[in-house]
Amino acid sequence: MLENHKEVPDIEKLVQEMCTFSFNHAPGKIGIYPDEHSLIIHLEDFMGDEILNLIKLQDQDALRSVQELMVEHLLPNLASKIKETNGLDIAHFYYDWFDKDLSGMLIGMGNEPAQSAQPQLYPGQDAVHEKIGQVTYEIEKMPDETYSYWAADHILVIVREGILIKLEKAFLDQGADEILRKVKRNLEKTAIQKEANTPIEKHLNRKIKSYYLDWAFDQNKSFLIYVFEK
Repeated sequence: MLENHKEVPDIEKLVQEMCTFSFNHAPGKIGIYPDEHSLIIHLEDFMGDEILNLIKLQDQDALRSVQELMVEHLLPNLASKIKETNGLDIAHFYYDWFDKDLSGMLIGMGNEPAQSAQPQLYPGQDAVHEKIGQVTYEIEKMPDETYSYWAADHILVIVREGILIKLEKAFLDQGADEILRKVKRNLEKTAIQKEANTPIEKHLNRKIKSYYLDWAFDQNKSFLIYVFEK
């Protein structure tokens, strides 16, 4: 995606300025992680007092709605600005939140499939893929293909392809994308936290800090991103 890492500060400044202009609140910390597969943008302490109040009220639906409205307001311009300033062509951004620490994750993907890049092997990879496959099977179906890569020393991206069942496809045909995304996010995150996180920590000998989940429904693909303690 972006070979020249000296351009990372430019992207960080762009994200900071856009967040400040749109929400009057810049993220407390912005991590930019480009590689041949994707562009990862990790936002920590992204929200202000309004979101903290929603969390205190434990109104998760309201929290999610505010988060998505904020990001959907930001993303249409972000990809074009990055291309304009850095020459990086991002076809689409995917995103999710980790409500416990108010962090957010944006993953920008290009037009080329991520698996077309050089395969990346690491210790524990097969075991991680097997466990994620088991959890996926319990909810929908075994993925047709699973691949993963380290976007940074502490960020693991797991991509599942071919996981939608006929019922889900029918929902999508009826235009129920957002309802399906909401239900799947709640269901899969609960299952991942319950069934997958502890084994993955064991297989990789790392402590999970946060994790994020989104889908490219039109490509029958899912992105699961783990952030580990450094």
